[in-house]
Amino acid sequence: MKKSVKSILNGLVVPILIVDGKMRISYMNAASMAHFRDAKADMLMSDIIENQRCLTATKRVLDGDPETQVEVTLQGVVPTSFRVNVAPMTVESEKDGLHAILSFEDISHIREAEQMRHDFVANVSHELRSPLTALVGFIETLQGPAKGDANAAERFLGMMERESDRMARLINDLLSLSKLQARERDVPSAIVDIADVINEIVISFGGANDHLRERIKVSITKGETMVVGDKNELGQVFQNLIENAVKYSPDGSNVVVTASFSEKSDDYVCVCVTDQGDGIDPVHIPRLTERFYRIDKGRSRAIGGTGLGLAIVKHILIHHRGSLKIKSKLGEGSTFSVYLPAAKNR
Repeated sequence: MKKSVKSILNGLVVPILIVDGKMRISYMNAASMAHFRDAKADMLMSDIIENQRCLTATKRVLDGDPETQVEVTLQGVVPTSFRVNVAPMTVESEKDGLHAILSFEDISHIREAEQMRHDFVANVSHELRSPLTALVGFIETLQGPAKGDANAAERFLGMMERESDRMARLINDLLSLSKLQARERDVPSAIVDIADVINEIVISFGGANDHLRERIKVSITKGETMVVGDKNELGQVFQNLIENAVKYSPDGSNVVVTASFSEKSDDYVCVCVTDQGDGIDPVHIPRLTERFYRIDKGRSRAIGGTGLGLAIVKHILIHHRGSLKIKSKLGEGSTFSVYLPAAKNR
């Protein structure tokens, strides 16, 4: 093979193999040597690739079939999905006649995205099916066995209201996620006082929830922690975090909200929401911002959670070019720290 051709193939980021008529490797580019670490020239292709679909496609091309394409998953430390293009190739300097050239395009990210979309649709369907099934059952009962029973009607209508509220919250959260993802590239530019955002949230715990408001202890001075962001979106972030802290911690315990410049860089403001709850097993922390991920599904649904709150928090912070860090120990409570770009120099 000419040096110029080898140079071109070595410059490609996709693994390239050339095999001869006996299914032996006659050439590997730099990318294929990096991926197939144990492979060497003159080895049988089957010694490094055990996927039968890939081997069969190669054999057919060597037997005279036209160019073909197959999708395969090759096992390794991490299984990788490839779209493999197999084409006939004539090497003039070789006596073995027709060769086959294989290119391996990594499509793992495409398959992972498809799986995520499939899982998301399945989760949404499940989350909506539960309240819908309950509503249908209540309606059938009111139209049948409980028809004309005023007490039963009042009880079932209360349950129907709760289930319909749950569906409405889920749909609203899904719409919020969709809108956030659509504008993640447009960074907010307004100046927001975190003290105003937090104080408005605390005030919202009024009326029948006065006992909850008394548990929220805010230590933020107005005007000292200004950030760059969207006030309404940041309100969603801290409404979610503070509500969760109140709901998941014992009655009578306090939820403390503080704000200060980050210890690592005064380019960021750190807002911490700390509770005195049961704490979170470290195994769950990396997955808390996944859609529909719940530590205790029954408890989450019982207090009205949709399973999307922390996913919304994550996407709002992506929109703001901020971040979320979670520290927790079982039996010692949790701290959710939000880092936002500071506005001190604006």
